[in-house]
Amino acid sequence: CSMGSSSSRNAEASQRRYLIGTLNKKSRVEQKFFGLSQLIDLKCTSQSKGSTGKGNNHHDHNDVKAQDRENMDLCITNEATLYKPLPLNKPLYASETFVNWKSHYDIERMQMKLMQRKTAVYLVPIGSFPSFVMDFKLNMSGKVCSLFEILGTFLGIFYQEMSVSWLDSVDPEKENWNITTRNHKVTGKRQYLVSDFYPQLKKWKPKNTYGILGLTWTDLYPTESLNFVLGEASKRHRSGVISFGRFEPKTFDPEKSRDIEDIDPIIMWKLLKVSSHELGHLFGLSHCDFFLCGMNGSSSVEEAMLQPLFFCPVCIRKLQYACKFDIVKRYTELRQFFTELNGAMPFDRLQQCVEWLDNCLDFLFNDK
Repeated sequence: CSMGSSSSRNAEASQRRYLIGTLNKKSRVEQKFFGLSQLIDLKCTSQSKGSTGKGNNHHDHNDVKAQDRENMDLCITNEATLYKPLPLNKPLYASETFVNWKSHYDIERMQMKLMQRKTAVYLVPIGSFPSFVMDFKLNMSGKVCSLFEILGTFLGIFYQEMSVSWLDSVDPEKENWNITTRNHKVTGKRQYLVSDFYPQLKKWKPKNTYGILGLTWTDLYPTESLNFVLGEASKRHRSGVISFGRFEPKTFDPEKSRDIEDIDPIIMWKLLKVSSHELGHLFGLSHCDFFLCGMNGSSSVEEAMLQPLFFCPVCIRKLQYACKFDIVKRYTELRQFFTELNGAMPFDRLQQCVEWLDNCLDFLFNDK
């Protein structure tokens, strides 16, 4: 064995540790799962220019490029395709690896006096909703659930070991939140400036709460120069807002566009996708550079809806550190949830989730 090859192996091992952290104290199953990060070819890093994601607010209008979209469907064939790695377009030190994320997360916990871990996340309806949203009911394996109950149950499993609860609806006008609004020049529809919600929601959340996520029927926009955003979150304020994303200007056709009139599987999928993504930002996760992943950025509603719902091993490593969940228990309960939801509201994306979870659990329990 040559000294050069030994040095090369040591350098790659060091890069792996920087990517995913030290795993020697993890269980066999956890080591196997996080070992999937080895699918990333660290030799492919280049100095090409890429988005670095400035600031603490995260909205979805760049990152994963069109040439990767043909691989965007959830992969359900074998262990090598549970996750599809992306070509790295910047050096590893410029990406949000687990070690990089953990250093910032630990400092913020100390600065915010969060050493006594806060384990509550609150969801809050903002403004009014149509009657068909409030009256929606779905029978899931004998239990009749409202839309908000389904969303809360899902996020409670996805962010397991965090208590996820709903607060009563808040009317921003009655509370004098002074949220900036505009009527979009293309759609003519009312929009809220999403960043105006952050300080208000931060004050609205109960004490000893980790974060708060608002849900609104009104569309959102991130800045005056940008059209539309499905959701956005501020790590600094530990607050975020998502919308139903009804009138995206990119695809708006006044002759054909109509408002949502019922809760169908597409709307359900959109809510699950956007809420899980934006809550990820509240835990300090930036857009993922490593895999096709639920934390990828997007430039349109269509693109966001085609992305995987589940997070990659690097993002799960961060989330597990923050939430302290058991990986097998989490994926087992997610499989039960999606099996029941797809049984009550059949949809190809939900069925793909069930199949992906089956394959993921098979991989974790297979000793080969």
